[in-house]
Amino acid sequence: MGLLASLLAIVYLDRIERMSLTSELIFYRRRRTFMSTAVAATNRSRVLAIYKEILRLGKNWVAKDADRTLIERKDIVNEAKQTFRDNKEVKDPKQIAELILEAEKRIVQAEHYGIPILQTSTPPTSNTVSSHEGRETERSSGVRSTHFNPIAVVFARRYFAGSSISEDILSDIVKLCSTNAQFYTDFVSTVLCSNILEQYPVRKSYRRNLLKQLIDLLDRCGIEILDELYTACASCMLDSAEYSFRIFLTQNLDKVLVVLRESNQQLCYGTTGLSLWQASCDLANFLCCFTNMLNKSVLELGAGCGLTGIAIARNFSGCSVTLSDYDPKVLSQLDFNVGENMDKACSQIKVLNLDWTTFSMDQLDKIPDVVIAADVVYDCSILPALCGVLRMCLSAKQGCCAYVASTLRDPLTLKAFRDKLDENGLRVNDEMRYQYGAFTFNDGSKIKSTSLFPHSSTLDAPTIIFEVVTKIGPD
Repeated sequence: MGLLASLLAIVYLDRIERMSLTSELIFYRRRRTFMSTAVAATNRSRVLAIYKEILRLGKNWVAKDADRTLIERKDIVNEAKQTFRDNKEVKDPKQIAELILEAEKRIVQAEHYGIPILQTSTPPTSNTVSSHEGRETERSSGVRSTHFNPIAVVFARRYFAGSSISEDILSDIVKLCSTNAQFYTDFVSTVLCSNILEQYPVRKSYRRNLLKQLIDLLDRCGIEILDELYTACASCMLDSAEYSFRIFLTQNLDKVLVVLRESNQQLCYGTTGLSLWQASCDLANFLCCFTNMLNKSVLELGAGCGLTGIAIARNFSGCSVTLSDYDPKVLSQLDFNVGENMDKACSQIKVLNLDWTTFSMDQLDKIPDVVIAADVVYDCSILPALCGVLRMCLSAKQGCCAYVASTLRDPLTLKAFRDKLDENGLRVNDEMRYQYGAFTFNDGSKIKSTSLFPHSSTLDAPTIIFEVVTKIGPD
């Protein structure tokens, strides 16, 4: 809940002084004005309303583990101080808006999921995974983002992920190139023509079309086209590769978070599991933003390319992730993708051949704390087996839950899923949806969340995320 400090960095209060509140929580009052009086009154009301809500949460904070209540209150204070120092000079309206959105997101983290502060990944004490040796260090992306504004960051993130980029963003990038020579040079050399794309090439047709658009726009503006751009575009003319890669970068673009190989055909060798799908990206985004998987045992069903499970292992230390699927080619690709993402900061990942129709708990090394699945609710004929596996896993350990994500293609299929859950003694405890860069929760609250895992889909439909528990689980 660095949300306290995030807000204090932008609120319009005259002075700040530290005072004691109950149980070690720090209450801040006015010290100085950070924004001009021209700021709209509606924004002021919004900030103050969130501010009061944060104080209420902090004053009444109780940890999930009662013994950690005082510790977590102290953590809240420490993070508040640091975030305050980092943001106290913020004046730019766009940055202020981002801080407000971050604070709102953190309130949801606290209220819905009991997460007191921003989770940061630290290397686990041990890291073993079958058949894979983790590299010593995390991979640098090579991106020089010193001169990047938020638009350039969005472009870079979507470009490396092979995701569509709007014409408005392209136009803004060209304007930046025309006004900032250093940005132009860095952007071409470390993004558009990045060396990492030689090792992990994105789909050539995607890159070729995008580079051609940019070259045309730059030329129209009278900007000299750098030779590297022509060379990169020419290298994408022949596109006969069976596979391509998607590269997902960390928040500040400096490192590779996850890299995935996928088939260039959504249906390949009779399976859809060799391609990345929207629900996997949105579930990975949700779990990394709004849940705490530290030291959890996680089982992914129908893992496909493995994005969601790998993202958890890369973001949360000390967890144990098992990626399961059934098709031999999918399992082979899972094994490849796990190997490409292992380093000393990554939690343990295993790949498991799992047939839902013959599943037993004896097949698992550990009883999972959390079960995850993305884009597995698309065919009513597989729902009995899927819900049977969920029932066995969720009944094996108290407090176990599942997160199942599905793109809303057919409401009747999702209704059939709910009905089959009910038949198996399970229920939907919470439901979220993600669309147009925002999560909408059951209580109607909406939180913007720019995904670290952008994905383009020809289907304009939300991803529905179900939190599933046993019927005797907590309300």
